[in-house]
Amino acid sequence: MPPDPLATLARIRRLAHEDALAGLAHALQAEGDADGLAKQAERSIAAETAAAEAVDGGDAVVEAFAAWLPGARHRAVQARDACERAQADVSRARAVLAMTRAGVEAVQTLMQERTDRQAAAAARQEGHALDDAARRRATEYLP
Repeated sequence: MPPDPLATLARIRRLAHEDALAGLAHALQAEGDADGLAKQAERSIAAETAAAEAVDGGDAVVEAFAAWLPGARHRAVQARDACERAQADVSRARAVLAMTRAGVEAVQTLMQERTDRQAAAAARQEGHALDDAARRRATEYLP
C-alpha cells in the first residue's frame, strides 16, 4: 500500500510547527537578552549620572563622566534598537507559529473528514448489504 499523502503532509506540518515553536523560544530568549542589555545600559547611565552629581566628587569625576556619557548613550541607543529588532523577531515568530498551527489543524480536519466519509460509505455499504440480504430472504419464503 502506498504511503498516505495526508499522513505525510501531517508529519511535515507537525515538523514545521515544532520548528516554529523552537524559533519562537529562540526569539523570546533573544528578546529577553536584548531587553536585559538595554536596561543594563540605562541603569549604568543612571548610576554614573548619580556618581557624577555627588557633592563629594571632584572635577575629575565630572570630566570622566562627560567623556564617558556620549559613548554610553550610543551603546544604550544600540541596545534599545537591538531590543526593538528582537521584539519584531518575536512578532514574526508568533505569526509563523500561528500559520504552522493552522496548517496542522487544516490537515487534521482533512483527515477527519476523510475518515468520516469512509465511515459513512462503509455504513451505506453495510446498509445496502443488509437490504440485499433482506430481499433475498423475502424471495426465498415466497410461495
